[in-house]
Amino acid sequence: MKKSRQVEHVVSRRTAMAGVGATALSLGSWVHAQGTAGRIVMANGGGKLGDAYQSSILGPWSKSTGIEVVATNNNPAQLKAMVEQKNMQWDLMQGPAEGFAVYAKQGLFEPIDYAVVDKSKLLPDMAHEFFVMTDFVAYHIAWNTKNLKSRPPQTWAELFAVPGRIGLWKRPFQTLEVALLADGVPLNKLYPLDLDRAFASLTKIKPKLLLWDSGAQGAQFLIDGEVDAGAIWNGRVHEPKIAGAPVDFHFNQAILVSDAWAIPKGSPNKKRAMELLAYATTADAQAAFAKIIPYGPTNPGSLALLDDKTKANLPKLGSQTAMLSIDYWANNQAKAQERFDKWLLT
Repeated sequence: MKKSRQVEHVVSRRTAMAGVGATALSLGSWVHAQGTAGRIVMANGGGKLGDAYQSSILGPWSKSTGIEVVATNNNPAQLKAMVEQKNMQWDLMQGPAEGFAVYAKQGLFEPIDYAVVDKSKLLPDMAHEFFVMTDFVAYHIAWNTKNLKSRPPQTWAELFAVPGRIGLWKRPFQTLEVALLADGVPLNKLYPLDLDRAFASLTKIKPKLLLWDSGAQGAQFLIDGEVDAGAIWNGRVHEPKIAGAPVDFHFNQAILVSDAWAIPKGSPNKKRAMELLAYATTADAQAAFAKIIPYGPTNPGSLALLDDKTKANLPKLGSQTAMLSIDYWANNQAKAQERFDKWLLT
């Protein structure tokens, strides 16, 4: 396949969290390689997210099995090149689910062995043929508490009505969804996206928009007061808020997105990688992860292992949130991206 926007424009969502600690877990009956020497390579987003994976999932699994887990960067262009050259050097990969839906269509992943991965423990629609969704992340409304000392926006319509600067992600994913919500589209009627209506909604506020390229940049715009309010992922502002930064947020009308794990096509150690993926979906592993980064688990059994304070900070499926349609983006990403790029230039 030719190099495409579908590879170039899927950007990893990294989380700026602090305080990654060690976690001791029992791996249970489905660990089959205990004491076996060797290693597997996992490509992930790195940073604090990679640290959290290491502490809550990779490290405990490695300690129990004796199999070293080596982390590397999850570059999608490199994934495609290794598959095409039949020279796969990764065994496992993590990344945004909407991107993985595209890579699955391109034939870059192995099928998930659901005799090993227990999808019965997961929420509906989390287990796909070629990847498994492992968490919920909220793209939500946030604001600078010094700039907006009263009446912060409670809906996307109120956010778009803020007279000052507004920050949004410089990508069509999620940004088009919130533009439609701001224009009055109900949460349960978002898809298929009405692109004409979405871009008309964005155009109304274009003079006061400050578009950001990365989650770190978007969070800093809010914290520094360069924007009065905007959209951001919850992991980017959770820890700064606790640390006393002038930022606050809520989950009303949030768009929920997910990380996913998959086995790259031609994985040298597919069996062991599948076992590690299976462990990552257990209640114990997802609860340990949620204690480090406030992302909601896709295994609901995890909630019984978390205290009320931790659970209160986790994004959840419900009537006040909407799940990003990975099927829509798998089929319409190139078209939406092309139109978004043109809109940026007008």
